[in-house]
Amino acid sequence: MYSQDLIDDVLKASDIVSIISSYLNVEKHGRSHTALCPFHDDKHPSLSISPEKQIFKCFVCGVGGNAITFVQRYEKISYAEAVRKVADLSSFVDPRLTSDAPKFHVDESLKRLYDCIADLQKYYAYSLSTPDGEKARLYLQNRGIGPKEIETYGIGYSPLDGSATVRFLQAKGHSLKSIEEIGIALARSTGTSDTNAGRVIFPLHNQWGQVVGFSARRMEDDGTSKYINSPETPIFHKSDVLYNYHRASATARREGYVYLLEGFMDVIALGKAGIDSAIAIMGTSLTKEQAALIKKLRCEARFCLDGDAPGQTAMMKNSQLLRKESIPFRIVDYGGDLRDPDEIFQQEGADALKARLENLVDPFDFQLNFYLTTKKLDTAEEKKKVLAVFLPRIAQIPPGIEQDNYIVKLSKATGFEADAIREALKREKPMMGEDSEEIATYVSGRIQQSYAAHPEKKYLKRLRAAERAVLAAMLSSEEAVQFFQERIRSFYDQTYEEVANYILDYHDAHKGQGITPQAIIAAIEAATEGQGEALTNEIAEIALSPQSKIQFTQNEMESCAEVIASERITVREAEAVEQSGHSPESISEYARRRKELWSQRRKKK
Repeated sequence: MYSQDLIDDVLKASDIVSIISSYLNVEKHGRSHTALCPFHDDKHPSLSISPEKQIFKCFVCGVGGNAITFVQRYEKISYAEAVRKVADLSSFVDPRLTSDAPKFHVDESLKRLYDCIADLQKYYAYSLSTPDGEKARLYLQNRGIGPKEIETYGIGYSPLDGSATVRFLQAKGHSLKSIEEIGIALARSTGTSDTNAGRVIFPLHNQWGQVVGFSARRMEDDGTSKYINSPETPIFHKSDVLYNYHRASATARREGYVYLLEGFMDVIALGKAGIDSAIAIMGTSLTKEQAALIKKLRCEARFCLDGDAPGQTAMMKNSQLLRKESIPFRIVDYGGDLRDPDEIFQQEGADALKARLENLVDPFDFQLNFYLTTKKLDTAEEKKKVLAVFLPRIAQIPPGIEQDNYIVKLSKATGFEADAIREALKREKPMMGEDSEEIATYVSGRIQQSYAAHPEKKYLKRLRAAERAVLAAMLSSEEAVQFFQERIRSFYDQTYEEVANYILDYHDAHKGQGITPQAIIAAIEAATEGQGEALTNEIAEIALSPQSKIQFTQNEMESCAEVIASERITVREAEAVEQSGHSPESISEYARRRKELWSQRRKKK
């Protein structure tokens, strides 16, 4: 990642209105500017741009940040790429943009392993072209993999004489220990040999394109495993790796989608069909680490696992993980076809494969169909479980033909009458009614019920308001930062606490240089490599809120400090009483008495 000083210089040389105007039609509106927000389906300009604070915020979808984060999210590129893009748009030239360009950092203790496995990859690639590799070349040819694909994906061959592989690496200066640690050494009575001997080799890369392991495929059914994957090593962790990720990432960001497949051959088949935005999870189960990599692409994931029962079941499981990680996705509908993408390509060609891949359904349709075709919803209890899963999702869809269509589908899946589901939906989301007074009464009642069950929430509201006011002041005032350090020290709200820590770090490193919201956003994005979206959205909202316009005064900060000290004690102790199992009434009485004692102590001072 670029240095904080360079990022600050790029931002100082840029103007956020000019940067966003190069992408959107921006109009002046008072002291700020507005535009249609590109991050949601915006019909009325809801993107607010502040030239004074050099930040933007959409108060509908919540996205916010500075010029760099706008470009990063709009173009779906890495944070470092966005820094260079903003510099270009601002005609800012600095040698650090080239000399300090982010590079893959290799831990010195692991460098010998990366060097060893890189030499092994070159050896495998060379071996495929030798007479010993003729059988492997014929196998690949029969699978439709030619010289172009071999070069693109770095496919190789491990010679039958596995001891020759070990001798080659030792001749290159690699120790037997390093050879063992990259996961290919097999100890035999005759010496150490390559575990991949006699197999076609598919190299596995990390997200930066470094070879970290291999998957070795047999060429005929000889009773051994079809694939032998590298074991867990200091540089290879299967849960962190997605096949072809480093090659597909740029295309995925540009095209706005990426296909998730089961295996290497499927990825190669899509590549031959002209679809480069494809990665494989090397199996059916997606891990949290792999989901995090997909999320970094900031694009739609398109699941294309095999059409058999294991593949379809895996898609159900993986869908839950993607939804939990807030990754937009759709699913390729196989329509009962059990062939995988590679088989479709081999048998029918590129056009047939593209047609299949374009047959996308949203997760709701897929999951309902899954229940219809694979589950026996015989009992009322089973049907209620399905209803509980889908009602909240239908409630999020505006009333109309689309929502009614889903209601009918759910009725078909569960056997419940559509009208009964509509009634249940009204209870699930009463805001869909037409009587605004009834809605307001309902919402108010829900809030009161919540406070009755959790009385500490009343005090928590005051506490968060006071903390938010202090944080707003800290985003533009060094005096407020010093006051926080001396009098408050920490926030109860975890998001505010995290932002405050970034502000303190920035203040310590840039004393006397002033603090601005865009500088703090830049510090967060630099530290998180462009993954601090939640925090930057929060900062943009606070910085453009009415509270931010209030000038820092000692009296106001003192008042906030008193509220924070008082309410923090009340909230924490009320929570402790609640957890002890006492009734809501006793908790409320305890909180009231605790507040009186605090007030009495303040008066004595």
